Amino acid sequence: MNKHLFMFVLFFLGTNVLLAQKKVSGVVKEADTNEPLIGATVVVKGTTNGVITDLDGHYTIDVNANDVLQFAYVGLETHEETVGERTVINVSLASSSVKINEVVVTAMGLERKAKSLTYATQQVGGGELTRAKETNLINSLQGKTAGLVITPNSTGAGGSSKLLIRGNKSAQGNNQPLIVIDGIPMANSTTTQMEGEYGGRDGGDALSNLNPDDIASINVLKGASAAALYGSMAANGVVMITTKKGAAGSMRVDVSSNTTFETPLDAPKLQSTYGAVVSGSGALAQDSWGEKISGEAKGANRLDEFFRTGMTSINSVSISGGSEKNQSYVSYANTSASGIMPTNTFTRHNMMAKETFKLFDNKVTVNASLNYIIQKGRNRHEPGQYRNPLTGLYTFPANGDFRQYKNEFEKYDEVKGYPVQQWYREVNQDFSANPYWVLHRNPHTEKRDRMMASASIRYNITDYLNIQGRLNYDRIADLYERKIYASTSTTLHNVNGEYRQERDDSRQFYGDLMANFNKTFDAWSVTASIGTSFTDLKETGVSLATSGDVYIPNFFHLANGSKNGVGNKRNKTQKRLNSVFGTAQIGYKDMLYLDVTGRNDWSSTLSYTPNVSYFYPSFGLTALINEMTTLPEAFNLLKARASYSIVGNDVPAYTTNPTHEFSNGSVKFNTAVPFTEMKPEKLKSLEFGFDLSMFDNRFEMDFTYYKTNNTNQYFVMSVPAATGFSRYYFNAGDIQNSGFETTMSWRQPITADLSWKTSFNLSYNDNVIKKLDNRTGIKESDRLTYVSLGSIMGYDMRLLEGGSYGDIYSKTIQRKDGVITVDKDGVPQFTNDFEKVGNVNSKWNLGWSNSFNYKDMQLYFLIDGRIGGNFIDATQAVLDTYGVSKNSADARDNGGVDIGNGTKVDAAKFYQAVGYKGVGGGYYVYSATNFRLRELSIGYAFRNLLGAGKDLGVSLIGRNLFFFYKDSPSDPEVSMSTSNGYSGSNYFALPATRSFGINLKATF
Repeated sequence: MNKHLFMFVLFFLGTNVLLAQKKVSGVVKEADTNEPLIGATVVVKGTTNGVITDLDGHYTIDVNANDVLQFAYVGLETHEETVGERTVINVSLASSSVKINEVVVTAMGLERKAKSLTYATQQVGGGELTRAKETNLINSLQGKTAGLVITPNSTGAGGSSKLLIRGNKSAQGNNQPLIVIDGIPMANSTTTQMEGEYGGRDGGDALSNLNPDDIASINVLKGASAAALYGSMAANGVVMITTKKGAAGSMRVDVSSNTTFETPLDAPKLQSTYGAVVSGSGALAQDSWGEKISGEAKGANRLDEFFRTGMTSINSVSISGGSEKNQSYVSYANTSASGIMPTNTFTRHNMMAKETFKLFDNKVTVNASLNYIIQKGRNRHEPGQYRNPLTGLYTFPANGDFRQYKNEFEKYDEVKGYPVQQWYREVNQDFSANPYWVLHRNPHTEKRDRMMASASIRYNITDYLNIQGRLNYDRIADLYERKIYASTSTTLHNVNGEYRQERDDSRQFYGDLMANFNKTFDAWSVTASIGTSFTDLKETGVSLATSGDVYIPNFFHLANGSKNGVGNKRNKTQKRLNSVFGTAQIGYKDMLYLDVTGRNDWSSTLSYTPNVSYFYPSFGLTALINEMTTLPEAFNLLKARASYSIVGNDVPAYTTNPTHEFSNGSVKFNTAVPFTEMKPEKLKSLEFGFDLSMFDNRFEMDFTYYKTNNTNQYFVMSVPAATGFSRYYFNAGDIQNSGFETTMSWRQPITADLSWKTSFNLSYNDNVIKKLDNRTGIKESDRLTYVSLGSIMGYDMRLLEGGSYGDIYSKTIQRKDGVITVDKDGVPQFTNDFEKVGNVNSKWNLGWSNSFNYKDMQLYFLIDGRIGGNFIDATQAVLDTYGVSKNSADARDNGGVDIGNGTKVDAAKFYQAVGYKGVGGGYYVYSATNFRLRELSIGYAFRNLLGAGKDLGVSLIGRNLFFFYKDSPSDPEVSMSTSNGYSGSNYFALPATRSFGINLKATF
């Protein structure tokens, strides 16, 4: 009886429990992108009852009415919902610059709690790269990351971009950060860049090759402390890229199509009032200082005639899925672009496969990935004076018939037996050529094949100890070809033409082995890693051309030259870096964390010196004040942090033991003194700051102050010829950067369907050259007075003690009491010596983004800007000199140029003087301050349009749409080169563009 009663009671209670439970389902999305989240966790608070969202972001879970559901995803804020009477609960998880319980990926791919970090980082979701895509994905981060300054090249699709974190630190070396993909350093070598006013080409960079749709997130490690584990490779910070991978569940297919149209944003303002002097034979003078045009100005609209509407299309498809033991991700992307300059095209194919295996009861995890990239560019713009269609386009007289030279850019010469260039000027003049001749008869192509393969294996010895090994192989093969047809200017080329071929190959092999420990002991937690790594880099390059006498006109073969195509090997570099490293983090009650790291490098570039081995440490401390004491209820997080680090940096290969060169059948002997006492650069970095989160994490802020000093820079000086050498190297100098970074965001739910998030970032950097030459025991006359980083059109980038990196020097106009000094003929007078006329680096950089979400509709816009700094517009100087600029016409209309006291001098004499080779100094150095609408997106997601869980997103997008304020004639944020000495200058570079278009995303 009692037994039966007991069983009845149990059955009754169990039935009531089961009846009380119900199923709740829904979709978890990312608030910023409104896209479903794969693998988000949904857990009943205080229990182990939980599920993971599938490939469409869906979940279903058994709950009770009084349960609280916790929704979490790495990189996003945790969200809670009380179940109540609901059976459907959809949530959107917001991203944030500061997450209390987030786990982030740091140096060497190690995971750390965000709240425990002792240094500044900033994570950006992959959605920021794909909202409005760029062919170079890193350009999509402009204005979105405090302290990261991105300067695109003005060379069109596939061009390089310069990345700078916390200012320039190295006088002669590379100032760009290390790029890391899934914890593994990537080869980011640049084949060639323009380094002079006469021209040069942008060989592209390795980062621009990647497919933005393959990227899950980017984490910027800004300071030396954050990047210390990567050693000398990361002295300038790290941009960490985490790629997407498959997830357990049914197969998912994502399709994306992004099409944009580009038009010139800031083409030069040319005049159509005055023309060139016409000779008796009807020939036009080379400049436009003639009389007013009485009839039709046939060349007035030549820019509209020349530039076309560009188009860029980026299409991708990815397939992912798998089981608990095996997950797969496969993708293909195609990029096709036609630039605003005729004949400029670019195509790229990206293929990626990624596999994850879990073996032996999940004790072993194997990851393998393969990327293959093929790209080809034709007639990518080359700034500078030669082989540039813009020199002839811009300086063409408005009274000339431009269409005539467009339609008939060549004419068959019966005597020579081949077509020759047609132009209003002598075709052998080295500055100006028919733009269409340059495009069609000076063509060049660039091809790149790239393969990146990586594999890793991790063995979990226990739940707190594992061993991990990784290998990566990165190979880049570049081929550049140029054809120069006969009747091109012979200043640089043979009268019968020229064929040039350049090959560059880069191979980087990387490997590391680490042991990782993570365990909690009551109030204490210990996270530690120890390991070793190697990086082996080999680069080879050869440049061949039809040198000597060219036999057959327009026959493009290396054997068509008298020297049979014998050229010189442009570079051959092999470099090896071996390292051991260790890091440990000790935490106390989740409120206090101490970080210690150490690394020792052995660099082959320091061979033949006693400094081949060098060690550097870092230390950091974090205090969670909200855990240490009771704060007002509004505070969710208040964290103070500080860190100090020392990072070494090696030097270019063969500096300590210079090698001889072989060129054109002979040996070119080295003339540099071997630098057997060379020391590695040493970067000392101090930073401290705080992170703050308030009002249920709706308001978040972080602030960081930093100061870095980079010493032991390497420089070169000339030596007396009697020594048998021409130059020698030495260590000296101290370049200091100090400043701060801050980000702030506010997330505001307005109604149940409407929300708003606004984010603001601001950074300030002050650069000072504390010492240039700190050698002792030498005469003052032997000291290094300044270092020239590069020069263009009379402007020189110089490093001087007490100055700043990026200072501009030039001869300049003489003035007395603000009035320009002129001679008796009204010609301006100039200083004999160079003077400082500006600095190319802006001290302030800021960005302000806003995102409004209403149901399935989203509006996003980003405004960014730079304050301070200067920009050299040498193009404007030439246009003034030739009299084709609007400035020159306005001056003539006003009776001349006012020299500052009401006296006017002849416009032609004035501009031909100040515009020549930059002697006008500050006259063509403009403020780089500017503010613009960087990005705009209006989108709508059609949920379940293609079936259950199959969505379609449509967005109208625009980038770089217009300026709110700009002082310089052309875009001051676009550069001709990523080289140290050529930022912040324009010499017939391609105009910046605005783009607008449509973005489609479909999920199946």
